[in-house]
Amino acid sequence: MSEFHFIDAGSGSKAHSVVFALKTPAAGHTGLSHLAEHMSFRRSHQYPAAHEFFTANTLLPVTINATTLAEYTFFFATSEKANVLLDAVNYLYCGLLNRDYSSDEMILERDGVIFNELAMLEANSDYALNAAIRLADTDKNAYQHAGGFTQTIGSNSIQALQDYKRLWYQPSNITTLVYSNSAHFFEQCKEVVTALSAMKTLSSMTAQSEEAALSEEAALSVEATLSEKAALSAEKTLSEKAALSEESTLNRNALLSQHASQREDSHSDKEAFLYAQTVNGKNDSVRHVLTWWFPQCFLKGLQQQEATLNTAAGPENTLFIDPENNRQGKFAIRLVTKDAFKDKASDFSREAVTRLSKKLTHKLVEGDNNKRLERLKHVVSACLASFDIRPSKPMPDTDKHAEGVGAAIRYFAQLTDALSSNESAAKDCATKNVYLASVNKVSHSYLGALSSPEKSIARERIKKARKGIAAQASAYNNDQSLLMPRLAFEYRHFVTLEHLPALPRLLRPLANNTTNLKRFNAEKVASHFTPLSITSPSIAVESASPNSTSYLASHWVYRIAFYQQARLQEVLSDQLFWQPRTSGECYALGAATYENNLFLFGASDTNITERENWCHKVLSILS
Repeated sequence: MSEFHFIDAGSGSKAHSVVFALKTPAAGHTGLSHLAEHMSFRRSHQYPAAHEFFTANTLLPVTINATTLAEYTFFFATSEKANVLLDAVNYLYCGLLNRDYSSDEMILERDGVIFNELAMLEANSDYALNAAIRLADTDKNAYQHAGGFTQTIGSNSIQALQDYKRLWYQPSNITTLVYSNSAHFFEQCKEVVTALSAMKTLSSMTAQSEEAALSEEAALSVEATLSEKAALSAEKTLSEKAALSEESTLNRNALLSQHASQREDSHSDKEAFLYAQTVNGKNDSVRHVLTWWFPQCFLKGLQQQEATLNTAAGPENTLFIDPENNRQGKFAIRLVTKDAFKDKASDFSREAVTRLSKKLTHKLVEGDNNKRLERLKHVVSACLASFDIRPSKPMPDTDKHAEGVGAAIRYFAQLTDALSSNESAAKDCATKNVYLASVNKVSHSYLGALSSPEKSIARERIKKARKGIAAQASAYNNDQSLLMPRLAFEYRHFVTLEHLPALPRLLRPLANNTTNLKRFNAEKVASHFTPLSITSPSIAVESASPNSTSYLASHWVYRIAFYQQARLQEVLSDQLFWQPRTSGECYALGAATYENNLFLFGASDTNITERENWCHKVLSILS
């Protein structure tokens, strides 16, 4: 059963917050935990409308979302209205426990929404550099990226998703944290969660009983059949029996072969990707990556010295601190060399080598063919050794979250010590020797370019999945309750445009360039992936070539005219408005306020050529 914790917000707090904390380990670089997080908002049996999540966040006085930190996912809801929040908690928990998804809806979320999100991130040169490093890193300390990458997210199957949720999205793995000034509200939350947990347990027990009954029935049926066959087959020859046995075996093997083939296809895609990322270490034109791993308690101190480290590394090299925790509770300092070492002298100071080497216990490798690389390693290690870094206990960054959500996450971090260094590490890190030992352990890898993902195969999967979802929606027309967002309907007296969120900062420059005459404005995210180059400035949107295999997406905003606002609430409650998001055409979609204006917006949208007309149409469809 889930643990419950009450965090007293004090009399000055108006809002209540509820956070569900789940341990969700990364499955390599597949992004499986990321997919499970997204699918938890997709729908559930109790809340079948795929746009439930979006209408609630847009039209009701509640905020529902999730965030992942150091192998834990936090699902949360916050509101000043206790009754609205209790139903939001019910919605959230039902989504967590649900794992009954169709393959089509999983494909739309995986190959559409999440791919578009990752592509948007990887269009940033710094992010792409870090992604390329992580994908090529084979060190025992190497990160396992929970979010996944555009090249890896497509490897997740519906079975893998269901198995992952079956393992980790269970009441026993969910800690409930309630931030409120009302003990009564806390008790109400406990009742909601406990009731849903009990229903889940009962459902699981019933399913197991039915499975056992079916197995027993099948066994009795087989026994009866065998007895009947024994009586009727006295006249059959041994050769006939052998033929029947062989046919049965072949059929069974064919079935197993079919499943194996499906697994191999997925595996071969991954192998092909990994092979494409593998670089011959003897190729001098390839960039080298040096990595130092430190216990998390040294993060704050080393971040304060990042500028000094960059000076020691030299302007031609790239050095950065990756603050994420790996599974050993360590973070990485990465140094990426320029494309190839030239014969000319390095820009880093020879004087610095002499001055800092006195404080370094690192032993140079004799006979190393790349003396310049060893010298660079020596300089940075010496610089690290010269710092008097004091260990400190880090806390998760929760500044972007509401007060109650941040307080609950910090409380959980202190409660479990899961997001900071563990107890034994904290004790060991009290000595300078542990820090110096980390300085002297440097792993070496090679960096290849982050290859562009093959989107054409995913397009075909999405196309087929959209047809399946459309057919399902058509069948739903006979039962409109399946298309109705329950929360927005139940609290329709709270529905108002005053609850619209603020326009994301990323899209505000676009909004600034709209006028009453020019309502639609867009900019390209990336015409193709150039991950290790400097991000180009915003450019006008161009139509994609029909034969283009490159990834095209754009951010956009549409300023809503005053006369279009009259029935906007009805528009935002209808599943037709949210279809581009639920069908995987974009990463984000919605309505928001900015500078006393209302806007429709989309982020990482792959159907930009039709979006302006779509905005006109959707705003008039219910008028």
